[in-house]
Amino acid sequence: MSDKHDLRLARALDQLTVYFEALLLPFSLIDLYILTYGDLWHEMPGALWLPHLEGDLAVRMGRDEFYTLHTIMSTLHDAGLGLLLDQLEEETAKLGIRVGMMRIHVPKRPPDYDL
Repeated sequence: MSDKHDLRLARALDQLTVYFEALLLPFSLIDLYILTYGDLWHEMPGALWLPHLEGDLAVRMGRDEFYTLHTIMSTLHDAGLGLLLDQLEEETAKLGIRVGMMRIHVPKRPPDYDL
């Protein structure tokens, strides 16, 4: 990895593979990249690292960090992989799995009243 941002992206991609494995998804991250970007998939951020993530100890150490789908998706979005996230949401929806981030509206707490 050339810098901290690359390592963060690599760890997020590796962490996402944990979710893929846990959900027994019938496609891999490489499949998702190809489906999303076609012949240009290998030019997208992180794509060429995918076959090597598991063998990189610095990347694998990211599995010991606290992470959620939200942290993974934020990292991928920040890296310019928004289309990949859209495709992930679409493909998992076909399987009856929702991986999108819920937007929760929490009403403001009522003001304290002096009685």
